[in-house]
Amino acid sequence: MLHVSFIKHIENICSHIEQKPVRLRAYERISGGDINDTYRLAMSDRDYFIKVNTADRLDMFEKEADGLKLLFESQSFVVPQVYHADVFEQHAFLLMEYVEALYQTENPKNFAESLVKLHQKINDQYGLSYDNYIGRLPQKNDFNTDWIHFFIKNRLQFQIDLAGDLIPTDILHQFDRLYQKLPELLWIDRPALVHGDLWSGNYFYNLQGQTVIFDPAVYYGHREVDLAMMQLFGGFSKDIYEYYQALLPMASGWQERLKVYQLYPLLVHVNLFGASYLAGISRILAYFVKNT
Repeated sequence: MLHVSFIKHIENICSHIEQKPVRLRAYERISGGDINDTYRLAMSDRDYFIKVNTADRLDMFEKEADGLKLLFESQSFVVPQVYHADVFEQHAFLLMEYVEALYQTENPKNFAESLVKLHQKINDQYGLSYDNYIGRLPQKNDFNTDWIHFFIKNRLQFQIDLAGDLIPTDILHQFDRLYQKLPELLWIDRPALVHGDLWSGNYFYNLQGQTVIFDPAVYYGHREVDLAMMQLFGGFSKDIYEYYQALLPMASGWQERLKVYQLYPLLVHVNLFGASYLAGISRILAYFVKNT
């Protein structure tokens, strides 16, 4: 429940945004994952969306705001406008535009076209000028001109080190063997802007049928990582992949390579939710290192 003093503070911010006095008419708590408290705020003339957490989570919200702005600037997907990230009393918050969702529809062509536009935003190195987060976990983005080195150091090994004793020795040995095979397994493409955490809970279609994305873990990486995340837990029409491949083709064998990239989100899930995700990691590793 939002305290009166916090509501007053948000009213003042919204009044500044709209350049007129604004009052809260009503608010409702809505689904927003398991990390933050999230609310729809019905202000005088329009609605806002707010995430709330403890004050020590401000950096997480600031990096999320930066990521959303970077996605917005790509002119690809519809991205909620970010208004303000700050701390009030003991709470950090992120105030954003509220976008009405239309859940009973699919527009795979729009999704694919938007994803292609996002992936056509390129850089001269893999990474980002700052570290950010994937969920509530830190994500390292040290720049590197070598994709395989970047993927090993900043993605796989960083999460492995974070997991510590959660990962058995035999799986660690399999990772070492996989690292040796990556140059022959992976297709090297130019550094593309990626959402970084593109699962089915991080997109919807708005009332105009356009694809809206949010909760990013952005960086310049290999564009196949977004496709890999999309396939890991499902929730995306198969037509999206067909449209995407027609517009911005990937090299042959991409379906198999996606399994390699799924190791990163699975490691993240080990660190967030526990060892039950090790089984999926072990299956992927066994598939690629069975002949070594």
